[in-house]
Amino acid sequence: MRDTGFRDGVKAALPVVLGYVPVGIAFGLLAQKAGLTAYETGLMSLFVYAGASQFIAVEMILKGIFWFPIVLTTFFINLRHLLMSSTLSLFFNKSSLRTLGLLSSQLTDESFAVAMSNTSEILNRPRYLFGLQMTSHLAWITGSVGGAFFGRLIDPEGYGLPFALPSLFICLLVFQIKSSLHLWIMIAAGLSALFFKWALPGNWYILLAPLLAAGIGVIMKPKALEKSSRTCFGISIRRNNKTQREMLNQVQHDEKNSQGEKELK
Repeated sequence: MRDTGFRDGVKAALPVVLGYVPVGIAFGLLAQKAGLTAYETGLMSLFVYAGASQFIAVEMILKGIFWFPIVLTTFFINLRHLLMSSTLSLFFNKSSLRTLGLLSSQLTDESFAVAMSNTSEILNRPRYLFGLQMTSHLAWITGSVGGAFFGRLIDPEGYGLPFALPSLFICLLVFQIKSSLHLWIMIAAGLSALFFKWALPGNWYILLAPLLAAGIGVIMKPKALEKSSRTCFGISIRRNNKTQREMLNQVQHDEKNSQGEKELK
């Protein structure tokens, strides 16, 4: 049977593509204002491929900041990829280190969210993740280069381009909520992100909020599973008791019938 993993991954990338193209255009516009050519913008999207980091880097370039603070800032922002790549690696225990490295190099928040929304699709299927990530990457490059080329003809505010990325994240987040536990973790992540953004300078909230939310999830999930197992166990006990009563009634009924037949004889 032919492996359709890559094609399935391309299909799964459609929601990401619809968000990446307009956001990429917005990035291309900003890169053009910072003095980058379309060629340089395309190379940055090809090799860096980190939306939030690219936006911040271009803004810092626009302000004339030295290269080292730019590299350091983008490094700390992208530390969240350690969490995402380590999580995904659990589903590719049969893949080589080389394959894992290629998958990690194209990992983004959006492709991670799509992949984790249905883990049965990615389990030891690197072709699926390659299809998802390469299609998303191509959409990002296309959008950013298009924005750099035709930026002067586009009014980003008029087309709502700044809201494209938040709307994409909202859509992907809704796909992730499959239980009340997920909902509470989402609320905890949102509140903690707001708190850390208010309490700490810079972009530390991007790293700290997911860490805190993940810790809360680790603590709450066993309790939720225990509660669920108790509920299921209670249901099974009630069902067993009901079955035993039905069997006992049937036996008593059979005994009465047999006694009646003996009396007739």
